[in-house]
Amino acid sequence: MSCCECADRGSILYSILNRGARCPQGLAETAAAHQLCPCASKRKLVALRAPRLVFKAASEVLVKTFRFVKNVPCFRGLPAKDQLRLVRNSWAPLLVLGMVQDSVDFDTVETQQPSLLHTILTHSRERQQWIQDPGVPVNDAEGIKRFLVRCRGLRISVKEYAFLKGAILFTPEVTELECRDYIQALHREAERALYEHVRTVHRGRAGRFGRLRAVLDALRSMDPDAVAGLFFRPVTGTRSIDEHVLGMFYERQNPK
Repeated sequence: MSCCECADRGSILYSILNRGARCPQGLAETAAAHQLCPCASKRKLVALRAPRLVFKAASEVLVKTFRFVKNVPCFRGLPAKDQLRLVRNSWAPLLVLGMVQDSVDFDTVETQQPSLLHTILTHSRERQQWIQDPGVPVNDAEGIKRFLVRCRGLRISVKEYAFLKGAILFTPEVTELECRDYIQALHREAERALYEHVRTVHRGRAGRFGRLRAVLDALRSMDPDAVAGLFFRPVTGTRSIDEHVLGMFYERQNPK
């Protein structure tokens, strides 16, 4: 079922099949309906303007972040399976946070999403090429960009970045953890250390800890598929994102 009524009644194909001789008028009504459709922005897709440059920068950020993670004694002491589960769960928010710290930015361009009629009538190879790299929803890309700008305005310190990374990495809600209680304790310790640091260094700025907690909440809500689709998939193509991320964790490859 479509997300809104206009997605069905406003399509060109629907107009052709149901309005017959009134096609010109139907097409005009379709264009107006599409412009007024509240979910049009949800269907609009964007891609990076310079995908290879951003891919290289994002890969370098993630490798650097993984090196930091592997140097945390508490992480090194975890079972290997728990380490992998935590990395798989946290790589996307850790990457975005690292992009803030390293001042990595990006620009996007709107991609040309083919219409339903065009998709039906065009050659299957052309359809498959578009399906492999269709872009990401504009709301996801703009949300990440707004997050980068907002965080840079906070002037997060090196210690605050470290505590934020710890709170993101040690997430006890990850399934099948062998050391869940210990990881939960590490998570609480990271948040407590962040609070104590803010209370000591930023006296008289009671709202700062709340703003940093909001950063954590925003990071936890990051969609890994959107992050992968924006920064990695335009270059990696159909290759598994999990394979690409773990390759950087084990440093089996250099970012290109």
